[in-house]
Amino acid sequence: MVRRLLRGPAADPAWARPGLLILLSATAAAYLWALDASGYGNEYYAAAAYSGSQSWTAWLFGSFDSASFISVDKPPFSLWMTGLSIRLFGLSHWSVLVPQAMAGVGAVAILHHTVKRWKGHAAALLAGVGFAATPVVVVMFRYNNPDAMLTLLLVAAVAATYSAIERGSGWRLGGTGALVGLAFLAKTTQALLVIPGMAIAYLVMAPVPFRRRVLHGIAAAATAFAAAGWWVVLAVTSDAAPYAGQTTTGSFIDYILGINGLGRLGAGEGPGNDPFGGSGGWGRLFNTEVGGQVSWLMPLVVIAVIGLVWRRPATRMERAGWLLWGTVFATHFAVFSLMSGVFHPYYSMTIAPSIAVLAGAGVTDSWRAWKTGAPGWWLLPAGLVGTGAWSAVLLGRTPGYFGWLGAGIVAAAVAAGAVMAWSRFTPGRRVGWAMLAAVLSAFVCLAGPGAYALTSIGRDYSGGDPKAGPAELGVPGGPMGIPDRPIDGPQGVPGEYPTDRPPGVPGEYPLPPQYPMGTNGYPPPQGPRSGPTPTGEPGQQRPGVGGGPEQVSVDAEVIEYLVASHEGETWLVATVGTRVAARIILETGEAVMAMGGFSGGDPTPTSEELAGYIERGEVRFVLFDQGRQMERWSDVVVELCSPVGELATDGRVLYDCAATA
Repeated sequence: MVRRLLRGPAADPAWARPGLLILLSATAAAYLWALDASGYGNEYYAAAAYSGSQSWTAWLFGSFDSASFISVDKPPFSLWMTGLSIRLFGLSHWSVLVPQAMAGVGAVAILHHTVKRWKGHAAALLAGVGFAATPVVVVMFRYNNPDAMLTLLLVAAVAATYSAIERGSGWRLGGTGALVGLAFLAKTTQALLVIPGMAIAYLVMAPVPFRRRVLHGIAAAATAFAAAGWWVVLAVTSDAAPYAGQTTTGSFIDYILGINGLGRLGAGEGPGNDPFGGSGGWGRLFNTEVGGQVSWLMPLVVIAVIGLVWRRPATRMERAGWLLWGTVFATHFAVFSLMSGVFHPYYSMTIAPSIAVLAGAGVTDSWRAWKTGAPGWWLLPAGLVGTGAWSAVLLGRTPGYFGWLGAGIVAAAVAAGAVMAWSRFTPGRRVGWAMLAAVLSAFVCLAGPGAYALTSIGRDYSGGDPKAGPAELGVPGGPMGIPDRPIDGPQGVPGEYPTDRPPGVPGEYPLPPQYPMGTNGYPPPQGPRSGPTPTGEPGQQRPGVGGGPEQVSVDAEVIEYLVASHEGETWLVATVGTRVAARIILETGEAVMAMGGFSGGDPTPTSEELAGYIERGEVRFVLFDQGRQMERWSDVVVELCSPVGELATDGRVLYDCAATA
């Protein structure tokens, strides 16, 4: 049994099953190694998942707090997975982050299986390696933003579409609709970017009459609406639903149409400059903010597309695969390039599967053309030289980071191209030339993204805007996070928001905290992480790990006082925004009211509502953070509550409202 598992089907090449097992094992190791280095990752979502593990209502609606005052700024699918993990295993850094890592292994396995059916074992292995090693993919499958679950669902949806096209199956296409619906519940409108590719490929290539293809498409759309719509209806109509975060009305419909839904496209304003993802335009995915995250294999995508002119795929399913993955890539590329709303570089994670698949398929086809001397044999040498040159450009954007690597990749690319060109006109010993070219090609394609990815493993990239690569982490480093030397960087928070960025969309991302700068132009560690560690000892600092930009601390005396004074009020305390609230939730497990939602800009509660909560005894304590926008509530709190003077620390003032209640 074990031998059969390791060998695979007899018809497969001897290396195919071992290659897959090595790929999945290496992926799991990379995504799980030192996973707790980022603590709880994004504490905003970690706190919401913890709240959901204590209240099924909060879990269902994706509430930030267990009393369901307000929801997070995304639908809850990702929180469902993390919340269940915490229910099963208790709160820890691992229970928060492992579900995303396992989603990554699953996505790589599904991608490999689909490409194997389309282009064979070699293309499947190349695509799997290319996808798994993409820097942004490595970071985000080690992180608890919704993008990890979103990517898993979208890869599965495209895979199911290919299977539906093969059989002309309406049932299978309906399954793809269900997957897209669930993806919508992970990150709303970004899930829709796979639909054009899926719809066009099925309508053009499915082996059934056109009328049935249309009917199958309508049924799949209905399935998608059902898979997502039940929750949307519940969130809009249920009295138990919380206020929808990041909206002006509290309705999830407003969320879909607003800044976290269609508003991300910019409402037709055209490409513009974004403080996170740079200027909109056709070059966005290659710029300094995004290029190093995802664009390493783009030259291979170009040769894959050009190669279709010579190869002209003969079979229906080969054409279907190119049409499906090519359209998914083109849709993502166009939308990501031209959208003028907020664009974080990690959004590019969902284009990574199509880049890897097209690159892997293109390389295998070009390799066959080179070996046989078919038209277009020169594409692979040209693509390798282009890939090497682009890798050198990306690596050169971080001065001092393995300065020899870019030159080495270029040299290997030129050598690989020369070997391939020379062998075309040199008879004999083609096997030797092929082996040398293969080794050089693998180095050219994987050295750059592999270095970026390995540098990110074991590092703390917690906060709201995680990125891969040495420049984003504040110091260049060797593999597994071994530091090299400090480098110059922006006078801001590494991996987060530059301090001089212009104000963003009202009510969304706040300006970052102005920490004192350290000796290298970066903030010093913000103190030990609190909360349970893998050893179960709260408040201990793990060696070599400093607090990330979003990892705020709350004075232990304040938390002890709040817990000791808690007498069954609905909320342990009310704060402005979620940063302090998330830390208190993770420390205590109690409900904390985050007034104003994520950044404190949401219009809830009103002054009258807050007064009502206080007078009914649902809120006893209010913790004001100095410098936050709290004009809407300060008059009510000053009138109805009294400051606890001895606990006015860290720029925060605690108010006790017990007398009013």
